[in-house]
Amino acid sequence: MSTESRGPRRGRRALVVVLTGALACLGSWLIARSWPAPAVERATLASLAFVPLWSGLALAGLALLRRAPQRRSPRSESSRDSARSRPARPGHGRRSLFALHRSLGGTLAVVAILVFGSGVGAVLDRALASWQLRADATQAVAPASDQALDEALAELLRQHPELGAGDLALHPAGAGHPWIQADFFDSDRELVRVELDPETGAERGRGQGPLWILRELHRRLLIQPVLGELALGVVGFGLGLVLLSGLATRRWLRPRTRAATHKRAPLTMRAHQWLGLGLLPVATLWAWTGALLGLTLIIVPIVGGAAYGGDRNALMHEVLAVDRPPLDEGSATLAPTRLRELVASGACPAIREQLPDAELHRILIHHPTQASARIRVDLEGRGLLARASFTVDASGELLDCRSLPRAGIGLQSFMASVALHYGEWDTPGLSRRVVDGAYLLLGAGLVALAWLGGCLLARRRARDGDARGALYLRRTLSCAGLGLAALVVGLALLSRIPGLARSEPAALLSAGLISGAVVLWMFTGDLSSRRRGLLFALAIGLGLIPLLGYFVADVAPTSVDVLAALAGIGLGLLGRRS
Repeated sequence: MSTESRGPRRGRRALVVVLTGALACLGSWLIARSWPAPAVERATLASLAFVPLWSGLALAGLALLRRAPQRRSPRSESSRDSARSRPARPGHGRRSLFALHRSLGGTLAVVAILVFGSGVGAVLDRALASWQLRADATQAVAPASDQALDEALAELLRQHPELGAGDLALHPAGAGHPWIQADFFDSDRELVRVELDPETGAERGRGQGPLWILRELHRRLLIQPVLGELALGVVGFGLGLVLLSGLATRRWLRPRTRAATHKRAPLTMRAHQWLGLGLLPVATLWAWTGALLGLTLIIVPIVGGAAYGGDRNALMHEVLAVDRPPLDEGSATLAPTRLRELVASGACPAIREQLPDAELHRILIHHPTQASARIRVDLEGRGLLARASFTVDASGELLDCRSLPRAGIGLQSFMASVALHYGEWDTPGLSRRVVDGAYLLLGAGLVALAWLGGCLLARRRARDGDARGALYLRRTLSCAGLGLAALVVGLALLSRIPGLARSEPAALLSAGLISGAVVLWMFTGDLSSRRRGLLFALAIGLGLIPLLGYFVADVAPTSVDVLAALAGIGLGLLGRRS
């Protein structure tokens, strides 16, 4: 396609996407408005339908999009009109989707590596929470009803009096983090994470492990949350289009098979196609749920206006069990609803009947010293739908009691999709560690899928004579992929230094220095030698992790340190072969 026609064609594609997005908004509004079900079901079903509906309409519109006439030799108006009225050739839709897959996939290849790679880092951050902060992961933890929850709340209110009229989240100690974790916003509206002893309630430390940077990169691109989440929502929608349009490249979906004498596709292309086919369900699920979470600024007003008449508070209460009454400055005490007693009693007996194995997951406290206080207790069992919550006021009166297994299909599907996206679930046959391991492998596979797609685009550019563009793309792909690996290794090394393991400024500075060094290293000199040198650097860094932990942090090696050492040996051998 010529340069003159490429720009108009991209403009037409963008127009199709915008128009189909408007149609998807209308369709979601109609579902939330007219579906014969309660308001909460209409709102959740409309929310879940928005991204798939938009994707389907966009793919259909792009498949039917006719190619604009190219500016070659002048011709008469009658010939142009006849060309426009001529029916599309067989296979036009497949070729249009294949062109979309190649162009949009090439644009988002590096972004996909960053998104999927940082998602792997987010899972690592959750799985290695205790390892990052040098806590003893084997420490025995008492049941939540025996932990010093009330003493922890009193300690936090003593240190932060502004919390008396604010919000606080308490996570009881568990196997992955043998401490009570408190999350809240201080007087400067900065997120604070405090760890408290489960036996005494005293503060043990502040801050979080350095890998939090990858988690926040995945959630909001390390920028202002509204802009970052919206941008990631658009990226998730685009990745969904790339994944589904990739089906048009498969041979069995083509109207005519290739001749038997046609040259066999190169290994990179076959690996990309088969890996994409195998990962398509989970990749599409992650892309669509990520778009759902990121595009809440668009989805919530639509479903809220249609299902609840614009009453956002009712929407948040029925869908997310969020109850935020206005501040009542009258003093109150939480003594009638002591947290430990509240957890032990289980104010809602119906939950114990439906989910007998449910355990305390989180306590959300709203205005703890005011008359408008609310306490919501979240419980989780084993399985996607094994979730429940109940809410009490400052006097201990039960205000709300809900169990997800008894909810409608809309709310169940909505909550299950969120749990599947984050991987915060387990089943009787799969423990949380097995789920985390599966998510790590699948995320790494998606990084490889995006990298292979970028390599195919670079090969095409080189074949078309754009050697400089091909080299630049290869450097960018290597910088994104190996740079994320270097970031993980560097932050893991930082977590082995006692004075810096909880320092968020030190983590940000280290991430910036590592990223800058990788960019300078990869974009100067011979690409092959730069890749080899970075692989050796990663191998050395992984080998230093157990050494720093043992000699500097005085931590006995764990299975994580052994895996790091083995991975370092593997990368060293790979760098030597390359």
